[in-house]
Amino acid sequence: MKIRELITLGVFLGLSGGIIVRARPSCYRHDEEKQGRPKFYALRVVSEKNVQNAKDSPGVPDGRYAEILPGGQLVLLMEKKLYPFPSIGWNPEGGVGLADSGSVVGKGGADFSLEGWFTTQDTQDKQHSAWVPLAVSSTGFCFWPLSSAGVNMIRITNLGTKSLFVDAVIGYGMEAERK
Repeated sequence: MKIRELITLGVFLGLSGGIIVRARPSCYRHDEEKQGRPKFYALRVVSEKNVQNAKDSPGVPDGRYAEILPGGQLVLLMEKKLYPFPSIGWNPEGGVGLADSGSVVGKGGADFSLEGWFTTQDTQDKQHSAWVPLAVSSTGFCFWPLSSAGVNMIRITNLGTKSLFVDAVIGYGMEAERK
């Protein structure tokens, strides 16, 4: 898949009914248990721009927050790769839609975007990478199966005029983890 196709798919996802690129306050939530699903967390900060205490965001939720200032960005590497869940209509938390691949634990501003760094190969085995918006749900975020390899880098951008506080980014696994 070429970069242009990734961008087109990202725009399509953003304009699709029920999928929101800009996060709502309800998706930016306090940690809640996802019954029967293994969890993993952000491992380290890859890059930061206009962020205070960025090193407080990796790891389990602990009440210490990285502050993303207006216009700031925080890029985190996850412990494991995030994968899309099997199908539309199946949701282990109940309801219809894709199951969450992860969630953001924090407080503060509600106007932010989430993106994943996706790498794909075209038919000539040339790799292409691009930031693609993640679909935000009322309980976290998910994505369509763009790459069978999953995604392990998440970018959080503060689009608002108030600070955004991030305690942790959580990934949710399945019973049979992919290798």
